[in-house]
Amino acid sequence: MLRRLRKDNLYERVAEEIKTYIINNNLNPGDRLPPERELAEILGVSRTSIREGIKLLQTFQLVRVRPKEGITVKRLELGPLIEQVSFRLLQDKPKFRELVEARRIIEMDILKLAVERATADDLAAMARSTERMKKKAKRLESYLDEELAFHEAILRAAKNQVLVGFRGVLSEFFKALPELDLDFGDRFELTLEEHLEIYQAICERDQARALRVMERHLARYGGILGRLPEAGGESVLLGGGSSKDIKA
Repeated sequence: MLRRLRKDNLYERVAEEIKTYIINNNLNPGDRLPPERELAEILGVSRTSIREGIKLLQTFQLVRVRPKEGITVKRLELGPLIEQVSFRLLQDKPKFRELVEARRIIEMDILKLAVERATADDLAAMARSTERMKKKAKRLESYLDEELAFHEAILRAAKNQVLVGFRGVLSEFFKALPELDLDFGDRFELTLEEHLEIYQAICERDQARALRVMERHLARYGGILGRLPEAGGESVLLGGGSSKDIKA
């Protein structure tokens, strides 16, 4: 049931109320929503607010508006939603600490799915990234790009389209690393070893081992944060650095 709304942030509240209406009424793609005038009366807002709310829903590809057809529910497309996630990352400039937290919270569950669902193609992609890491390690070259590729391969192996948006978090995380200009100690050797261990565990469908190694792998960034000056750990923001700029 639709509710009358307060006057603050009306268009956003209109959009939220309509989304709730779609879910509660089990509307399917192609089903019609009440017309604009009726929505304005039910919600107690102007038709301008209704139009702005509908435009917001159109931005997320949730509804479609056509002459003579009115407002209809659209089939959910994840692409626009993922683009919105990436845009917000660039717009809001998340702190490095927040990226570390996001990785540790989300990537462990992604790994669980990857262990169960990885295909031969997924495993091949992981193997290619680790081989490139080995070659660069021998030349003492940065392999941050290959490290990102490895984690992206795990993400794809999870076979969950909703989680694809997490790629933006990974990408921004590795962009942020060069800007910290930190001494990563034994990270160069340990990262390669851990990637190989994680890859082997996924190949063997050994979830416990994969999670154990990934936890150790990600926990090292917690240690890095502990060595940052307080201001640095909290305020290092993402920028335009390239992972090619430093040695891993």
